Amino acid sequence: MRRYVLISAFFIFGALVFHPTPARAGMHFCNKTNVTVNVAMATLDDEGLGDERAWGWWQIEPDGCKNPLYADLETDDSSRSYYYYAYDAAGDTWGGDIKFCVDTTSAFDFNDAQEIRCDTGAHRGFKWINIHGNTDWTVSLTS
Repeated sequence: MRRYVLISAFFIFGALVFHPTPARAGMHFCNKTNVTVNVAMATLDDEGLGDERAWGWWQIEPDGCKNPLYADLETDDSSRSYYYYAYDAAGDTWGGDIKFCVDTTSAFDFNDAQEIRCDTGAHRGFKWINIHGNTDWTVSLTS
């Protein structure tokens, strides 16, 4: 009887230790610099349906990562595009040419109407993220 208990315990322990955790799909930002980085993200409906959203800020410590989206990303054959803007205290920025409204003083989540008016924030140039048809993507912010 003791042998069966030991064998059962071994299998239960193995199942707990070696059971893979489910992968978390979505958008991930990893800070590969030596200073804290602040990140904002935006999405845009490429079919012109006016479905814009910009939100942030995630503070990411050096060698840390944050996940602003935990759901599967819509792939390249869809009409959704993803963008980001980031800055650090040293004055470095990561961005591009697509303008979205951000709140420069606190956390924000702007929808279409707020985005167009931008009466409580300022426009920043966001960079397009080419997810290459993947449902999970990581952006590494480097110096």
